[in-house]
Amino acid sequence: MTAEIAEKIDQFVSAYREELERTRREAQEVEVLVRQSTGEVEKLGQRELTVSNRVRDLEVNLDRYSKDEIKNFYTAAQEVQMRLQIMRGQLEQVQLRRDALRARQTQLADVVALLEEVRDSLKHDTTHSDDHGLDTDTMIANIIQSQESERLRISLQMHDGPAQAMSNLVLRAEICQRLLDRDLEQARAELNGLKTAINTTLQDTRKLIFDLRPMTLDDLGLIPTLRRYTTQFGEKSGLEINLMVQSLEQRLPSHYEVTIFRFLQEALNNVARHANANQVRVLLDGSGNTLQIVVEDDGSGFHVSETLNNLNARRHMGIASMRQQIEVLLRGEFGIESAIGRGTRVAATIPLP
Repeated sequence: MTAEIAEKIDQFVSAYREELERTRREAQEVEVLVRQSTGEVEKLGQRELTVSNRVRDLEVNLDRYSKDEIKNFYTAAQEVQMRLQIMRGQLEQVQLRRDALRARQTQLADVVALLEEVRDSLKHDTTHSDDHGLDTDTMIANIIQSQESERLRISLQMHDGPAQAMSNLVLRAEICQRLLDRDLEQARAELNGLKTAINTTLQDTRKLIFDLRPMTLDDLGLIPTLRRYTTQFGEKSGLEINLMVQSLEQRLPSHYEVTIFRFLQEALNNVARHANANQVRVLLDGSGNTLQIVVEDDGSGFHVSETLNNLNARRHMGIASMRQQIEVLLRGEFGIESAIGRGTRVAATIPLP
């Protein structure tokens, strides 16, 4: 049974490695596009500066130029500015795609490392019974289920966020297109509104990418990333978040840091969406051989038993995801305490590597 399970894990590892390689190649191709687009933007920026200087000289010395020359100067300036805006927009889109691919690449690498760890432990442990093999098989299934739940959560975020916003942008662009032939002033006003909407969508998409995988998580580690995230999240949600860290100076393995970050991210999202709270306390205590994580709020609370009996409902997917992250991916313990009018306490205990 153990050998069969190890063979199944090998198949998973092979599939994820292939996807990781495809993602790596695509990221390299997109990186080339980023460099090319950056060069084009720099060239157009220099050209736009030159044309702007000529236009300023023209405005100061109008009497030296003919009407045709003035018209040609302004036409050239508008063309360069428009091309520069288009290229900057394309560059931002390519950069967002590159960042998303990098995040996916790191995620896949974490999954491969985790599965290899499970596989190696099985191959080196020949004393496991068939019953234990069944438990391990269940654990692998839970890992895959946890991944699928995370993908569903991301797809819902994309659908409710950038996808909806981009659909609205297409509609507004069509309105602008119709107005160009009828009312130029109104078309200009609509284009200004469209530009603002595009910038807002761009910022929201960048935030979504940060939420999915902050680059600082790889560069600086879990604690600096959490400090930045809780500060930004508190400002946006109106929550007073108090982050306390004890005895956790060392870096943890990558898949630990990613999973803990997502666990705390989901916990804070649940507080902001459902708790009607004003204050949140987040504690990470690495004393001893375990990491204790506690998230407490002063919100309205809820009936724990009813919620836990209905974890398949969409509004309770966050709790199911947190439980899988702690119990399946990190082999820890997860619990919730809450009562109506008395807030909620989410706690996890994780064995440190």
